[in-house]
Amino acid sequence: MKRNLSFKRMLAVALSLFMLTAVTSACGSDDDSSAWPSKITFGAVPAEDAGELATLYDTTMSILKDEIDGLEEIDFFEASEYAGLIEGLIAGRVDAAQFGGFSYVLATQTGAKLDVAGVLVDGPDAIPGYRSYLVTKPGSDVNGIDDLRGKKVCFVDPGSTSGFLFPSEGLLSAGMDPSETSTDIDPIFAGGHDVAVLSVVNGDCDAGFAADVFFVNKDGGPGILVKGGDINGVIDDVGDDDQNPENADVRIIWKTEYIASPPTAINTATLPADFIAKFKEVLNTKANVDYALANGYCTGTPEENTCSFRDDWGYIAKSDSFYDGIRKVCEVTKASKCD
Repeated sequence: MKRNLSFKRMLAVALSLFMLTAVTSACGSDDDSSAWPSKITFGAVPAEDAGELATLYDTTMSILKDEIDGLEEIDFFEASEYAGLIEGLIAGRVDAAQFGGFSYVLATQTGAKLDVAGVLVDGPDAIPGYRSYLVTKPGSDVNGIDDLRGKKVCFVDPGSTSGFLFPSEGLLSAGMDPSETSTDIDPIFAGGHDVAVLSVVNGDCDAGFAADVFFVNKDGGPGILVKGGDINGVIDDVGDDDQNPENADVRIIWKTEYIASPPTAINTATLPADFIAKFKEVLNTKANVDYALANGYCTGTPEENTCSFRDDWGYIAKSDSFYDGIRKVCEVTKASKCD
């Protein structure tokens, strides 16, 4: 009897261990990386030279592929405008995208199922924000935003945060209609920040709006257009962002308040929740200059390097509520593109 009882106890223990293993395996299947996609599509809209757009994310893409189990390929989708990018997300053709803050808000309001994966910043302790600058040519009779009435004004895109929404608030405060059908100004949508600025330089627009990074970098040095040789210099009438002012092609005459930094959004309708969690973890802890340099993804120093994070340091974590300030500007401007 004792031997039989001992056998029964051993059998019970064995069955218990088997059931525990089975339950554990079943629970783990929800987070099984083998079910994650091997390929995703990442989209963006040109902010610089369209031919170089994909290369601006090279380091980010390499880190994501190395650090996310099973992710072998990230297809880059270049949309001509934000509307096309939003359409691709809603249709399920795009899994993640780099947005401006305004276009992210638009996407969430028009049916895209998105989560903020990370926010681009100039440094790990930097203020996650940027500004829009209004520029004209040196010697122009346009000396501030109040002087834009009756002028040809270049914007970037109706879905651009720094290239339209925040400038719209400034124009409304100056008593002018910024809309596409405005009779107060002659609005022109250039399609890119660089094109808006160069249209001013070439005389196609009397003034234009573009993000600050095109004129000055995070350390106070030359911005994208100056460093790239597209413009020779900048005079800053309202601050200290002068760059080679003796040879300046443009003059900064007005600046917005700080705008929430551009987010990378991820499509919750096309990707599993555990994959999204891993994507966000990698983006916010490893997709940055410090990690990239330490792990051989690029070379140089934190200040001067070959890393590709646009013109930024990398990403930090933020939630959807970080963009409530943009939603408030939408309420103030009642911009048609906010609907």
